[in-house]
Amino acid sequence: MISEETIIKLLIIDKLIHRQEYVLRELAWEIGVQPDLLERIADDMSKNYLLNIEKGKIIWNPADNPSTLKPWGWLLIHKPLLGSTQEAAKGASPWSVIVAEYMLAGRGRHGKKWYSNLGGLWATFKILTNAQTASMAPIIIPIILVRIFRKSYDVEASIKWPNDIIIDNKKIAGILIEGEAFRDQILLYVGIGVNINNDPPLPDTISLKNILNKLTPRNRFLSLLIGWMSRMEKLSLEPEKIRENYMEYLETLNRKVLVKTLQGELIGKAVDVRDTGELIVEVGRGEKKVLDPTLTFELRHID
Repeated sequence: MISEETIIKLLIIDKLIHRQEYVLRELAWEIGVQPDLLERIADDMSKNYLLNIEKGKIIWNPADNPSTLKPWGWLLIHKPLLGSTQEAAKGASPWSVIVAEYMLAGRGRHGKKWYSNLGGLWATFKILTNAQTASMAPIIIPIILVRIFRKSYDVEASIKWPNDIIIDNKKIAGILIEGEAFRDQILLYVGIGVNINNDPPLPDTISLKNILNKLTPRNRFLSLLIGWMSRMEKLSLEPEKIRENYMEYLETLNRKVLVKTLQGELIGKAVDVRDTGELIVEVGRGEKKVLDPTLTFELRHID
């Protein structure tokens, strides 16, 4: 259930998407709420958005408004509210980026609920590519995210297999990859959720705001993501290098793990990764199991 206050926040965003500056009284009249209530709610929004409220006006920093981005070669669609960006992308053309401020039915791997509260970056990239790139996407995309965190934000992120991005053992980003055949190519739907300026509701999660102790313009992160996504096919031409990078960033490697799969639970040591993302776990006496991410429901580090 979406709260009345969240609905008002989304109405404010809907107005500011197209016009970054409003007189508070005018905005209150257009939305249909009292100016005092609007100002209180807008002030609360400034904890998660780069909003300035001064001299009777509300101003949204364009560097925090995805609608202001015009990425070359991509169609960017920015909505205040969607069921899920993955589903919305199904009706978009290839090379579209769907961004939502809030999702009613955001989901992660195996249909798990994804909490997409206000201030985060929730996006799906629809990419038309070849079979090799599609098969390597599960390890290329986590690498991209780790590089952005490390090189652009000086944050020591790593990968928890298969594709959670963690910092100090807390999840900061997640990935959902789905695909379908299109003629002789593959349509990829790459869902990415990043905790940037939001307040994650779960105890084992963290946001950039928590780490940096300040709000971050989200467009910088989104622009970096779009740039890397445009180079996925080029990255896939060096599978061994990509595998080495993935293993370098993989926090799970050489850790004792508890894994839940379709076949049941197993405990072992993560010892290797294939170039398409399958994890190899040594379960004792030289026996090894190959874990497919699509058939693995949960993995926990237990050492």
